[in-house]
Amino acid sequence: MRQYSTKGPSARLKVRRQVIVGSISVEMVLVTPVLLVLLFGIIEFGLAFKDIAMLRQAAREGSRAGAVGAVTSAITDRVTASAATLNPENLEIEMKYRVYAGGWPSWDQAATLGDTGSGADAQNNAPQGAQIRIRITYPHSLISGRLFSHWADDPEGQTMTLVSSATMRRE
Repeated sequence: MRQYSTKGPSARLKVRRQVIVGSISVEMVLVTPVLLVLLFGIIEFGLAFKDIAMLRQAAREGSRAGAVGAVTSAITDRVTASAATLNPENLEIEMKYRVYAGGWPSWDQAATLGDTGSGADAQNNAPQGAQIRIRITYPHSLISGRLFSHWADDPEGQTMTLVSSATMRRE
């Protein structure tokens, strides 16, 4: 019966395998946190981008409804229907119009959109040719917790305020 020495080439291979396995473990420990932060960043950015796209579409829909003379309640309904994946209770909708008088006044000086008439004759109070702006503000909740809270407007509440607006001319 032949006995193998524990000090030969096969013993050296075992030691090399243990060193390789150990170095792979150390590399994994160093790389994993970076990859996780990157992954959560991609997810967080994607969700915020989706919410911004929904806000832009909702603002365009509301602005178009206002441009054809819809009353403010119909504009609000159109905005909330267009932002289907967003919580409608958190949507802040601002409706304003401004009239050209030798120049466009700032939106801070613009009038708030209201309603005139009743029943089938009801429409918004913006005159023809006026610009109607629908501005929507929405608090996007960060899903990653405190990981990206330095981006948040409210780090304690972990929300980031998203704003979108659309302007169209009253027909």
